[in-house]
Amino acid sequence: MSGNTQPRVPLGGFDATTAGIGSIVGAGAFVAFSPAAAAAGPALALSLGIAAFVALLCAMSTFQLSRAVSRRLPEDRGGDATARTAARILLGPYSGFFSGFTLLWGLLLSTAVLALAFGAYIVPEHPVAGAVGAVVLMSAVNLAGVNRGNWATRFILAFVFAVLAFTVVVLFNEAPNQPVRVGAEIEPSAAGMLQGAGLLFFLFSGYTKLATLGKGVRNPSRNLPLAIPAAIAVSFALYLLMGQSLLAYYGAAALAAEPAPLLEPLQSVGANVGTGAIVLAAAAAALGGIWVLLESAGRTAAAMAADRDLPSLFGRSRPGRAGSDIPWAAEISGAAVVIVLVLIGDLDGLIGMASFALLFYAAITTVCAFMLKDRSRYAPRALNVAGTAGALLLALALPPLSISLMLIILVAGLVVRLSFRRPRSTKPDPTL
Repeated sequence: MSGNTQPRVPLGGFDATTAGIGSIVGAGAFVAFSPAAAAAGPALALSLGIAAFVALLCAMSTFQLSRAVSRRLPEDRGGDATARTAARILLGPYSGFFSGFTLLWGLLLSTAVLALAFGAYIVPEHPVAGAVGAVVLMSAVNLAGVNRGNWATRFILAFVFAVLAFTVVVLFNEAPNQPVRVGAEIEPSAAGMLQGAGLLFFLFSGYTKLATLGKGVRNPSRNLPLAIPAAIAVSFALYLLMGQSLLAYYGAAALAAEPAPLLEPLQSVGANVGTGAIVLAAAAAALGGIWVLLESAGRTAAAMAADRDLPSLFGRSRPGRAGSDIPWAAEISGAAVVIVLVLIGDLDGLIGMASFALLFYAAITTVCAFMLKDRSRYAPRALNVAGTAGALLLALALPPLSISLMLIILVAGLVVRLSFRRPRSTKPDPTL
C-alpha cells in the first residue's frame, strides 16, 4: 500500500501506469508468498489470479467512487480515505467512522508487515529489532516533513523491479540443482486456494493510490480506466513469475516455512552480489512503503479527529514544507501502535489481519460505489456487486484467528465510538 499524495504535475497515461506499478509492487513481494504457499500449496498461481481479479474489480469501483467524491467535494484530497468520505455522505457518520477505522487498521497492520519484512532481510538474526528501528527511522523522516517525490518512486520501482526479475532468473536456473526437500506435501483445495488468494490480495492493495489519483492525471476519465488494469496486469505478471519460480526452487512445503524466501537462492550468485542486491531491494521497498503508509495513517487519523470520530488529540499538527501540515500526534501514535504490533505479532498473522482489514475496506468501497447515481459505462453495478462478493469471499477465507482478532478490534472500536458524543452531523445523501 501507498499513501495519498498527489503529483504536482498531472501525469499522462504511461506515467500513471508506472506510478500504479510503483504503488503495487513493494516489500510485500518479499514475504507474502510463504504464508500463501502454506494455504494454497501447488495452486499458488490460481490464488494469485483470483487475488488480481478481485483487486481489479475493487480498483475500478474505487476509481468510480473517487471520481464522484471529487465532483461533489472538489476540496477533498481523496486518496486511500475516499470510501470513508463517501460512506459519511451516503450512509451517515457512523458508517464513515467504521470505514475509516477499518482503513486505519489496514494501514497500520500493513506497516507492521513491511517493518518485519525489513527485519527479516536486513537483520535476519534480530528481525524484530530491525523492524522497530525501521519504524522509528521512517517516523522521524515523516515528522521532519520529508515527502517522497515521483522521482523517488520511479527509482525505487526500477531498482526493485530489476532485482526481482533477476531473482526470478536465478530461481529458475538453480531449481534443477536443488535436492528434494523433506516435508509433508500440501494438498491443493478450494478452501486453501481462496485463503491463499486472500493473503495474496495484500500484494495488490496499492491499487488505491492509482485509482484515487484523480486530478493528478491528465484526462483521468480516459487514462485511469486504462492505467488501472495495465498496472495490475504488469504486477500480476511479475508476481506470477516469482511465485512459480519459488515453487520450482523450494516446493510448496519448504516455501511455507521460509520467512525470507529470496535470501537463500541469491547466495548462489558469487561475491555476495546476489545477496547484496536482494538486501538493498528489500530495504528500499520496505522503507519506502513504511514511509508512505505511516504518513497515510497519520493523515487518516487526523481527518477522523477533525470529524470527531477520534479524540481531538490526533488532529494536532504543525506547519510542514510546501504549506502542508504534519499531524505529529497521529503520526507518533501510529508509529507506537505499529511497534507494539511488531513486538507481539508474527509475520504470517499480521499479513492475515492486514489482508482482512484491506479486503473489508475494499468491500465497503464497492458497496458505496454501488449506491452511486452517476454511473459510467466501464463501472456498471454488476462490477460493484462482483467486487463486493469477491472481497468478502476472500476475507472470510482467511485464517480464523486473523478474522477473529480483526473483528474484535473493529467491533470494539465501533462500540466505543457509539458510547461517546455524536460525530459531526452529516445527513445521508443517496444522490452522490
